[in-house]
Amino acid sequence: MTTRAPDLDSTQAVPQPTLRGPEPGECEVLLIRHGRSADVVPGSPESADPALHAVGIEQAAALAARLAGKTIHAVYSSQLTRARETAQPLADARGLAVVQHVDLEEIRLGEWSNGEFRRRAATADPEWVAWSRTGRWDGIPGGEGDDAFRTRVTGVIDQLVPQHRGQCIAVVAHGGSINAYVAQLLGVHRSLLFTVENTSITAVRVGPHGATLVTVNDCHHLYDPVLS
Repeated sequence: MTTRAPDLDSTQAVPQPTLRGPEPGECEVLLIRHGRSADVVPGSPESADPALHAVGIEQAAALAARLAGKTIHAVYSSQLTRARETAQPLADARGLAVVQHVDLEEIRLGEWSNGEFRRRAATADPEWVAWSRTGRWDGIPGGEGDDAFRTRVTGVIDQLVPQHRGQCIAVVAHGGSINAYVAQLLGVHRSLLFTVENTSITAVRVGPHGATLVTVNDCHHLYDPVLS
């Protein structure tokens, strides 16, 4: 049955349309970056998969408190410790399991793995600086590359959405992963597109007729990014 639009004459005032909640058949996806990860010594065993820093644990708790009143039907994360530890409070509060997907993990960095990327960034290594200005993940020796990264992250979310029509899901991943998905969604060349704060929320509604980007890098449970 089709609902008929109301009749309006040419003299009747019409209000401005407002942003409505999810439409029937849409899946609301909350893309959440993990909390701050622990400091690591590059090349050490823990550098491959650091847990949350003490600050990150506090950020994850603040995130859970922020979303306490939000109906979330499923919680997903990458298999990396910092993502799992951020997702767990959201799942525990709802009696859910955290379902892990390897393909949600951060960009695979090749020779810049295990803390080497951090070291180069911290020291403003000229090779790192030149790479960062490209806005894409190509050019890292032995790295995964931008197109492959986008494809694997988008593939996971594209598989999850049809399973959760009319529902909301939390997907706890990484700054690069969230950027890659949004860049693919918008069809833009740059994958280093926007700032992704620890435990920030980027909300997307995905339905049969496409996707709507609702908010990006919402970290008001930590601070107001506009006023900081």
